[in-house]
Order: sequence, then C-alpha cells, then structure tokens
Amino acid sequence: MRSRFGVLALMRRQDEPAHDFPSFARYLNKGFDLRRHAAGMRDARHNPEISPSSVFLALFHSFVFRNPSFQSLERDLKDTYLVDWIGAERPFGDDTLRYSLCGFDTGPLEDMLVDVNQRLKRSKAFDDGRVQGRLVVAIDGIEVLSSFSRRCEFCSERTVKHKENGYSVKHTQYFHRGVGCQMVHGNVTSFLGFEWQLPGEGEVSAALRLLDRIEQRYGTRFFDIILLDALYAQSPVLDRIEQSAWDVVISLKQNCPDLYQSAMRLFIHRDPDTIFTERRGHKTYACKIWSTEGLPFAERTGTVRVVRSEEVLCRNRHRDGKLDEFASDHEWCWITTLPQAQFPPLAVRNLGHARWKNENNGWMDLSKHWAFKHGFLHACHHRPKGIDSQGNKAPVPNHGLMAVSFIALIAFSICCAFVQRHSKLVKRYHFSAIAVAGQLAAWISSPPPRPVPADDS
Repeated sequence: MRSRFGVLALMRRQDEPAHDFPSFARYLNKGFDLRRHAAGMRDARHNPEISPSSVFLALFHSFVFRNPSFQSLERDLKDTYLVDWIGAERPFGDDTLRYSLCGFDTGPLEDMLVDVNQRLKRSKAFDDGRVQGRLVVAIDGIEVLSSFSRRCEFCSERTVKHKENGYSVKHTQYFHRGVGCQMVHGNVTSFLGFEWQLPGEGEVSAALRLLDRIEQRYGTRFFDIILLDALYAQSPVLDRIEQSAWDVVISLKQNCPDLYQSAMRLFIHRDPDTIFTERRGHKTYACKIWSTEGLPFAERTGTVRVVRSEEVLCRNRHRDGKLDEFASDHEWCWITTLPQAQFPPLAVRNLGHARWKNENNGWMDLSKHWAFKHGFLHACHHRPKGIDSQGNKAPVPNHGLMAVSFIALIAFSICCAFVQRHSKLVKRYHFSAIAVAGQLAAWISSPPPRPVPADDS
C-alpha cells in the first residue's frame, strides 16, 4: 500500500528524475551520524523485543515521509520495506510505539538536536542568512494542543465560555504550550531548542528558561541577534539577553505606553531618516522610517533604541469582476539594542519583519505539513512502570509528547538542510519539500533494485 505522498510522487513526469532512499540514507549517516545517535536512545521498558533505536528510526522516517499519525506509520512498517531499511527486529505496531515513546528518555534526543545544529553551523549552512555578519534567531510560543476531555499531569488549564441551549456555560479546557528558538533569515531554518510551558506559567518564563538551556548547550556565540514579539518587551527579558551579550529586536506596541508615547512625540516633530519604495512580487511598499536612541525603558538603568516604520502597501485585487488598485496603511515599531552605526533603520526594519519567518517557515509549516499539533500520546496511560519514591510500582511520567516533538524537530531540521543545501535535483527541477518527501516515501514503498552480482559482466 502506497502512502498518499507516494502516489503524488508517482504522478510526476516519467522522464523526470526522483530522489532515491539510499542517497538520502547516506546523507543522514555521513552528515549527521544518524545510526550512532539512534544506538544511544533509551526508554523505560525492561528487555524489550523491539529496541528503542528501532522505535526512534521508525518515527524519524515517518516524519521524513510526512505521515500524519501512528496508524499511517504502522501501515508503512507492514506494507513497505521500511523495516529492512531501519534494521528493526520485526514489524511492530501502534501499541509498541506508544509503550516505548511514553517512557522515552528525552536527553539523547536533545543531545542529537544540538549535534545536528552544531554540524550545520560547522558546514556553514546558516551563513547565507547572516545580517552584517551576524546570525539571527527568533523565539516565539505555540499552542500544541487543547482538549476539553483529555488531560495529563503536565496540562495547563483555562476557563472557556460556550453557548449551550442559548445559555453561556463555562468549561475547563486543558492545553499544552511551548516556546521554540529557530534560525531565521536564511535557507536552513532549523530549531535550536524547545521548552514546554509548565502549568500556571507564562510564556515569558518558559522563554527565559529556554535561553538558559540554549546558552548552556550552544554557548553565547552560536548566534548574535534575537527577534521577539511584543509580549517579550519586558525588563527581565532585556536584562537576560544583555547578560549573554546578545542583541535583540522586539516589536513595540501599546503594552509599553510610556516608551511608545515618548518615541512618538520625538518622531512626529521631525522628518523620517529614510524614505524608499520596495517591490516584492505583486506588492509595492512605500516606507518612511524613523530611528532614535537613548530612550529609557521601565526601571532599567540602560537605554534602548526605537525604530518606527510607516508603510503604504499597494496591490491589485479583484472586486466585482474588476481589477482595482488597493492601498492600506501600516505602522510598525521596534525596540532594539543594535547600534545605529552598524545597523541603520532600514536594516532594523527588515529584521523586525523577518520575525514572521518563524511563524510561516516554522510553526505554520510544522502544523500544516508535519502534524506537530496532532497531540501524539497526550494523556496516554499505556506506559511502562517504574519504582516510585515509596518503593511501589507506578507508571513512569508520560514523556511521549515531548519525545515525539523532539523527533519531529530533528527530522524538520535535517530535511530542511537536505532540500536546501544537498539535493541537486531540487536545484535543477525546483522540487518542493513535500514533493521530495513523496518521492522518498514512494521509493521505500516499491521493491528495492535487485543487487547486481560481482561476476556479472
């Protein structure tokens, strides 16, 4: 049985080359030492018949093929040659995946994600996205799943109002949120880390904990500039970033009224520093940009720089069967610690808009094409037992959702590097990332080529 991506891959022109799985496997093992990392995976099972390495490799390749669920992976393990390629002991099903992943050790998974990014940086995969010689990341949160019925010990809670029979009724909703750090402003947009938001905790607290973890695993010089949403325009965030000698660009809105009004009073009485027109595809931007330094922020002793951009977006749109020109006004403000001598107002404006790449090329891509919001193993009770603090047997903490999320981010980062940097077919034939996934899935679904004997002339 072929996957839906395999069927799509077979619909290409017959004379058009396609990616084969052996070359992709060689890239995985030579570039990222996949087999060595897989051998170090651990879970809470005792003497399992199916090793944690096989479970990891199966789920990793499932994300490579863009399978949407464990049931789809189970079909691939039965009906394709995936079991032979990953070296699994035998075909296994959904129950084995759940039982293993719920007790998975997330430490080796995080180690592998760090090693993948370090290898990418050593190979200069991020250099095409440098801005004035500096690497840029974006940090933002995402709600992974929500439910009114299923909950686990790590769930956050909130009250949601609904209309039932004409009356307003309150219900408790359980949800999971996390904060991720992603490389942006380049072709390879891998994730450096991911931190789950604890129950009752705000997004900023999780982001500060993520920054501590990233500094511990990567050091302070792995990247240089951080892009943040307006939610992070707070003194603790600026103090933490300044502590590691990073620079920052943060969206400024009405949530900082004193700073916002002080900057507006300065800008309104003078001409803009930069005026220009920019065309992107069918859209034209007419921009005016102001910049000022030395503004106080809250109770901090240091000062910040504020950049403001007024933009008129002109584009064509169809109304009543006619093509009309449509213009809309937009205003943007940013707080930054970047010096004006090295980063003029236009550079700060471009960096501020680059934060949306985290939404479009990160969370949106993961949600739409990688099943990141599927809610794998959330509130799953089918998990191994261990010895608790009182010496009694009890189910181990459910790490299934965390483990699956790490494996998805690892596959996302490696596949992004393969498509953007390694594949010659992508450059020649302009295959999309989804098309490449479909070609690999189609290859593993078909009988592998018969080996040619050594004495065959």
